[in-house]
Amino acid sequence: MGLAHIGIIKFLEKHTLQPSEIIGTSMGSIIGALYALGETSKSIQEKINNIKINNLFEIKYLQGRVDYENAKKLLKKLLKNAKIQDTKIPLKIIATKLKNGEEKIFSANDNIKIYDAVLASIAMPGILNVKKIKNETYIDGCVTSNLPIETAKKNNIKLAINVINQKEKNYYYKNPKTSLLKNIKTKFEILNRSIKYYIIRQTKNKTIKAKKLILIEPNLKRFNSFNLSNKKKIIQAGYIEIKKYFKNTKITHRKKYTTPFKKIIAIPIIKAKRMIEKLQKQY
Repeated sequence: MGLAHIGIIKFLEKHTLQPSEIIGTSMGSIIGALYALGETSKSIQEKINNIKINNLFEIKYLQGRVDYENAKKLLKKLLKNAKIQDTKIPLKIIATKLKNGEEKIFSANDNIKIYDAVLASIAMPGILNVKKIKNETYIDGCVTSNLPIETAKKNNIKLAINVINQKEKNYYYKNPKTSLLKNIKTKFEILNRSIKYYIIRQTKNKTIKAKKLILIEPNLKRFNSFNLSNKKKIIQAGYIEIKKYFKNTKITHRKKYTTPFKKIIAIPIIKAKRMIEKLQKQY
C-alpha cells in the first residue's frame, strides 16, 4: 500500500513543489528515502515495476516467521551504501526501541546507512526480524508513530500520507478447521489485522490535535497488501486523493523559494483562510 506515496510525489513534481524535509515510517521510509536521495516518481516506479511480492517475501508457516532475504537484497541494491546525511533532502526515519518502546528518530546525526535505518523501521513485530544497530534493537516505527507529524519542524505545514486508514477493507474471519497450515495462516492474518487496528486508532488520536496538517488518506480498500499486480492503480490512488484534496486549493509560492513547504501557501481556502493570511504576512 505504501506505493501510493509515489502518486503523491508525482503530484508534487507536477506542481514543482518539494518538501523541506522527509520523514518516513515503515514502507514510507523506503519511498521517502529514495525520494530524498534524488529519485523521481518515474524512476522509483521503474525500479519497482517488475517486482512481485512472492519474490520478496516467503511465509514460513511451520517456523512462524517470514523470510525476506530477497527483499533485503533489493533494498541494498536500491539504497546501496548511502548514509542519511547523503540525501539531497533532509531525511528522518522512524523506528521503535524494543527494550522500552521509545521512538527513535534516525537522522543525519546518527551517521548510519539508510539501508540499516529502513530495516529497523519495517521490522513488523511478530512477522519480520528485529534490527540491531549500534547495540540497540529496533522494531517497526509504526509501533510508536505510524504518522510522525510530531517529528516535523514545528512551524512547517505538514503534508502527511496515511495509507493505513479507515478506508481499509473489512476482514471476515473463517474458522480454519481444515488443516494446520490454514490455521497458522489465519493467525498471521489476525496478527496483521490487529496491528493495523492499533495503528489506525493511534493515528486518529494524533491527527485530531495536529495543526497546519494536510492529511492525505488514499482509498486502497480494493487492494491487497500482499499483491503488487496493481502497482499502477495503487500509485494512481495516491495521486487521485491528493489531487482531490487540492481541487479547491490555492497553491502559490514566491519565485525565489523553490523547495520548502514552509514557504508554500497550500491550504484549503475555505477551511483555513485565516491561516493563509497569517502565512502570507510571515513570508
